[in-house]
Amino acid sequence: MKRKLKKSVTKILAAIMTTMMIFGLVGCGGTKAPAEQGDKEGGEETGDKKIAFISPANQFDFFVYIGAEVKKIGEEKGIQVDMFDAALDVNKLADLMSQAIIQDYDAIIVGPVDTEAVVPSIKEANEAGIPVINYDSFIEGADVYARVGSGNVEMGKLAGEHAAEVLKEKYGKVEGNITVLSYPQLETMNKRIEGFDAAFKDYPDVTIKEETVDAVTAEAGQALTDNLLVANGEGKIDIIYGSNAGVLLGALAAVSSANRTDIALVGIDNEEGQLNALKDGTYYKGTIAQDSYAIGEAAMEAAIKAMDGEKTGDVVVPGILVTPENVNEYLQNDKATKAELDAYK
Repeated sequence: MKRKLKKSVTKILAAIMTTMMIFGLVGCGGTKAPAEQGDKEGGEETGDKKIAFISPANQFDFFVYIGAEVKKIGEEKGIQVDMFDAALDVNKLADLMSQAIIQDYDAIIVGPVDTEAVVPSIKEANEAGIPVINYDSFIEGADVYARVGSGNVEMGKLAGEHAAEVLKEKYGKVEGNITVLSYPQLETMNKRIEGFDAAFKDYPDVTIKEETVDAVTAEAGQALTDNLLVANGEGKIDIIYGSNAGVLLGALAAVSSANRTDIALVGIDNEEGQLNALKDGTYYKGTIAQDSYAIGEAAMEAAIKAMDGEKTGDVVVPGILVTPENVNEYLQNDKATKAELDAYK
């Protein structure tokens, strides 16, 4: 594999945050009163325990349904679960963490907006004796009771193997040019790119170029891809790989608007827009769906153990390859599971 690295020169600007401290946690949906002590539906007796569940971005169904699964199990076990949304805001997440500590939650389940920026907040929780469960992007350099998420390297490799099949179908062998959309601040994406690259280590006729988006949003993904399409005429790019729903959907918007049927997209995540694009199949050729339900279940199980002082360690949940050929079956199964969880969103 020949590899060329071309980073965007635009620097990531830190958001200017509000000057007022958030004195009360503002949840997604309201806060329930503590559940009564005792067993529910065969659950363990937990007493009047309460857990803060902090989502990095509730605009994505992936995080919404992780939270829904956590809340469902909380109801079954008699545990109060309060839901909060950082809305992709690093400073808001830090404020929510601080307020969860002040309000003396028994455990915090948190998905980071930035894996480095959240470390001081976790250390603050450690000092207060509150166990932290990390889900989705794995955090380094902080003492957490568990890290629960998809196997990001494994998912990236699965995406790469599928991309290799797309190239083989196009050319008769694995060759061509791939552009990878990256965001180095997010370790999840770094690992997914690492795995993707590994899938091509034995294919010298594939060239991979890496381009850095300014943010993990659809707008940033579309802006960068628009520029790439102008700079690279038809036949210059065979595949664009986006290892995050936001940037991938932005790339999809750019490619479809330009009607660049010469470019196939391969990604990770299973947002509605991605799955609809797979049903069409013109541009989007495969995604690795994360199992949000299994992640939520494992995170809640780890939180329950953490409240008794037990550390779970790393829990890796496998991803699922979804293509235009199997997307309808996947959607049918997913719809049934979502229907069971909608009351807990």
